[in-house]
Amino acid sequence: MGVPRAMEALRGRAEVIRESLQKSQNITENMVSILGSFDHRLSALETAMRPTQIRTHSIRRAHENIDKTLKAAETILGQFDLIRKAEAKILRGPHEDLESYLEAIDMLRSNLQFFSENKSFKSTDSVVNHTNNVLAKAISKLEDEFRNLLELHSKPVEPDRLFDGLPNNLRPSATSPGRGDPGSKSHAENQKNIENAVYTPPTLIQPRVLPLLHALAKQMVLAGHQQQLFRIYRDTRASVLEQSLKKLGVERLSKDDIQKMQWEVLEAKIGNWIHYMRIAVKLLFAGEKKICDQILDGIDSLRDQCFSEVTANSVAVLLSFGEAIAKSKRSPEKLFVILDMYEIMRELQSEIEYLFGTKCCLEMRESAQSLTKRLAQTAQETFVDFEEEVEKDATKTAVVDGTVHPLTSYVINYVKFLFDYQSTLKQLFQEFDDSDPDEQLTTITTRIMQALQNNLDGKSKQYKDPALTQLFLMNNIHYIVRSVRRSEAKDLLGDDWILQCLTVQGNTGGGGGLLGGDSGGSGLSRAMVKDRFKSFNVQFEEIHLRQSQWTIPDSELRESLRLAVAEVLLPAFRSFLKRFGPMIENGKNPGKYIRFRPEDLERMLSEFFEGKLMASEEPEEYSSILQLVLTVLGTVTAMIILIVGITMASKYGPQPQHQPLIIKIHAFSVSGLNVSNLLMATNWDITLLFANQNSELEVAIDRFRSLLYYNYSSNYDPISCAVTKAIHLGPKKQRVVQMKFNSTQCGEEQPFLDEKVLEGIKEDEIKGEMSFGIGMKLMVSYRTGILGWDYELKPDCPKVHIGIESGTGNGVVIFDQPKVCLVPLRD
Repeated sequence: MGVPRAMEALRGRAEVIRESLQKSQNITENMVSILGSFDHRLSALETAMRPTQIRTHSIRRAHENIDKTLKAAETILGQFDLIRKAEAKILRGPHEDLESYLEAIDMLRSNLQFFSENKSFKSTDSVVNHTNNVLAKAISKLEDEFRNLLELHSKPVEPDRLFDGLPNNLRPSATSPGRGDPGSKSHAENQKNIENAVYTPPTLIQPRVLPLLHALAKQMVLAGHQQQLFRIYRDTRASVLEQSLKKLGVERLSKDDIQKMQWEVLEAKIGNWIHYMRIAVKLLFAGEKKICDQILDGIDSLRDQCFSEVTANSVAVLLSFGEAIAKSKRSPEKLFVILDMYEIMRELQSEIEYLFGTKCCLEMRESAQSLTKRLAQTAQETFVDFEEEVEKDATKTAVVDGTVHPLTSYVINYVKFLFDYQSTLKQLFQEFDDSDPDEQLTTITTRIMQALQNNLDGKSKQYKDPALTQLFLMNNIHYIVRSVRRSEAKDLLGDDWILQCLTVQGNTGGGGGLLGGDSGGSGLSRAMVKDRFKSFNVQFEEIHLRQSQWTIPDSELRESLRLAVAEVLLPAFRSFLKRFGPMIENGKNPGKYIRFRPEDLERMLSEFFEGKLMASEEPEEYSSILQLVLTVLGTVTAMIILIVGITMASKYGPQPQHQPLIIKIHAFSVSGLNVSNLLMATNWDITLLFANQNSELEVAIDRFRSLLYYNYSSNYDPISCAVTKAIHLGPKKQRVVQMKFNSTQCGEEQPFLDEKVLEGIKEDEIKGEMSFGIGMKLMVSYRTGILGWDYELKPDCPKVHIGIESGTGNGVVIFDQPKVCLVPLRD
């Protein structure tokens, strides 16, 4: 029963589902039918709307075209508005507002470019023509503005402003233009100061104006007005530069003008020219270069050309003066101004290379180089001329008193002043020759000095009196030697040259006697003694009459000669007077024969060689007995007068031999001996005693150098050296000197220790004893009275043994008594 009921229920449900599905099918068919009708309607509607869509698209495109047209119209109207505004600014001119004026020109150029790129407009051509006309007027006014602005701010520089830009030591308030006093010794120092000097170029155009000028110049170039810009800039700045130099004192002089000038005037102009060159190059030309670079910055095609043209005439005026001087007739007095001119050209060489380094300035740069070479050549030729003039000087006027000849003082001063230009001369020599400039300077100086000596020898022969001849040579040679020793020429010419000067007359001698040659006296009769006294009086008065007017200008030499005469004359005269005076004094009229007493002679000696004019009627006041020395005693040169002898009733033997100088080694020690680092660590100490055995001789050791050799062998370099200051020893005097050896005193290069020396020192250190040799070199001057000698001496010293304390590196000399080194003094 239950199953049928379930089936019936299931069947009922299935029937319900079938009915529902049927209904859905019907609904679907109805919807499909409805949608089909919609599709047909939409197709019809689309067909109906297509014309409307086409019209709408056309309207949209038309709208877009209208917008574009309006925008184009606005742009064109804007350009016209720009033209109107720019033209208004152009009409007002640049003087009111230059920056706005320049902006207006830029607007016109932009407008011109716009219409040139949009030629489809009907009015394009007329607009372009109009814009070009306005732009041309604008550029024309721009040129005028550039010219006016440049001229307004371009004024000649006053000399005082230029002087303010110089270093203090070159300003007129500190030193006058030119070379200065030839006798001063400040030239070398001034040159050194000049090398480090700082220059401050003047402000040629106010800095605030330079950007405006630069902007105007750029606009002119953009407009194609380069040539107009070039002419305006060149004419304005060149004129101002020339006016500045003219205010300073620069003038154009022809060769004829220079040839006609007196030397004093020309020398002053040369000094001024040197000053002008320094101011022109370091201040004016440098200033012109600076403003030219700023105004024409970025305009490379014009910048270098403008600077070249602005400075060309001024450079030519300055260099032409230098060329005229270099080519003028040479003379010795021109040498130093020629050297000054050469110096300034060398000093300015780097600045000239920088300022005129471009291709446009090549001619000016080469002209400056040519002048430098020409000045160097003229200076060298003047050297040769001066040497010839000195040797051939034919001055007939002799100095009557035998004093220093004007030629001598002129040449010595010339040479001394020459040495103030040492660095310049060495630089000058290298212009033409690569050889050692020091040797060239030495050669030239030596030739000049030799030419002077040759000339003096010739002039000395004008004197008829042999004694005056010798006095003349003595005065002049002494003056030469003294001057050289006190100047830088000493280092260049050397001690050998000085010694040669002092001995050049060494073979000259003389002899004789004022009272006759009879050295005895015991056999003289009263009559003979009277004749001797009368003869002495006559000769003495005659000699004094002549020689009281002679001069020895050097006070030291004059006193030395007086002392030498007194040492010879007074003892001899006293002896003669004491021996034979009673024979006359006991007779009649003793004053007729004995007219002089020793105290008279001594008083008269104090008046020797003063060049005083004496009255001939007062012979008792005569004081000169130079003939007694220069005729009787052979006069050599400068400080060397060989006293041969005077015979006055007694004999004088030969001069005694000089006793050798003694150098005793009192102590010698070593500390910190280190073979591996010998030169750096070892200390050598020595104590020396210098002793002068001579009773009358004064000894001066100007330079003493001691060399320490290992094992007394000079085959190897010294291991250490010592140098002392000058040592002076009076007669019979001695002095103790402490010395420390140091390898740095062995010369420019420290000695190199040979391997064998090092090995030997190591072995000796182990043994505890070393041997050393001490070499010595002395530059010694010694004198007695007026006689003097200068020699370089090398004494012989014995070997020194040092005992070394094991392990400490310390040691002392081993000897019972001091080691002695003998220094023979040459006669």
